[in-house]
Amino acid sequence: MKVMDLNKKHMDVWGVLLGSAALLVVCFALVGIIGAGSGRSVSFDKAAAAADSMTALCCGSTERTGSVERTGEISLAGTPFDTEFVPQEPPYVARFQNYDGEKATYVPVMMYHFFYDEVFEEPTKGTNSHSIQSVREQLQFLWENGYVTLTMDELYEWLNGNIELPRRCILLTSDDGQDNFFELLQPELHKYGFVATSFVITSYRKHIPEKLALPNVELHSHTHNMHKGMVTSGGVPDNRGMMQGVSVEEGVKDIQKSVEILNGSRYFAYPYGTYGGNSKEILRQTGFRLAFTTRYGFVHRGDDPLQLKRVRVSGSMSVNTFKAAIGFQA
Repeated sequence: MKVMDLNKKHMDVWGVLLGSAALLVVCFALVGIIGAGSGRSVSFDKAAAAADSMTALCCGSTERTGSVERTGEISLAGTPFDTEFVPQEPPYVARFQNYDGEKATYVPVMMYHFFYDEVFEEPTKGTNSHSIQSVREQLQFLWENGYVTLTMDELYEWLNGNIELPRRCILLTSDDGQDNFFELLQPELHKYGFVATSFVITSYRKHIPEKLALPNVELHSHTHNMHKGMVTSGGVPDNRGMMQGVSVEEGVKDIQKSVEILNGSRYFAYPYGTYGGNSKEILRQTGFRLAFTTRYGFVHRGDDPLQLKRVRVSGSMSVNTFKAAIGFQA
């Protein structure tokens, strides 16, 4: 009886090993198919990542990447492998320190706001509301055409002439720090190995310390509690933004609270895009490096670093319109 039990254990072990081997063969075959279909070479590390993802798909298991739990829900078909962007430390960014390819002469900084899943929801914010399905098509286009998504440090160093950037580069930003940025966009960024910035109104959002640890995401300031209209003499708030109407002392106090919550943010988006009055002086006194408006245009070297332009992505923007908006040239 003991011999039979032992043999059964051996058979169970061999069964697991053979099953795992077969699973790896299938995974590597899929990797080859996907790599050929995308026209990109696939490294051994990416093949291993695909095997991990396929294991999760088949077995329902999960793994942790950094501090973020990743499940097996991401489809591999037609998309790059699930990767994590790891920002480099300032002041010099290693991946572009010695770049000598075709160089960028401008950088499109894209501006999003609210994200929704059109399968389950209706848009509620007009032109500032983006279906994740349409954004996914934009990200797929960027990936297929070799675009690099930038960190804020990289844009800052480029503006200061310390590094060169590839011609096909782009910076993705989203205002207000809505939960749907984290729930819908962040997983898509993770698939493509892209990075994006969320400008957060820190008084409106909970659990920011936990979200600071998310891969593929940078969190920067949209003020602590100044995302409000400036009150006119008639007592009616308008769309100029209260930041430009407060004293320097009051503004600095608010921004310092935001910086504290965000662990030292030095990049900023103006509420309502307005930057008159004391706005720029408040940012200078709190040590901000770059600040973004809602004025349309690309970022060029020589621009005022506290008055940078962006390209608004409308909710109904097609991929072809997106291509034109970023200045894409084949």
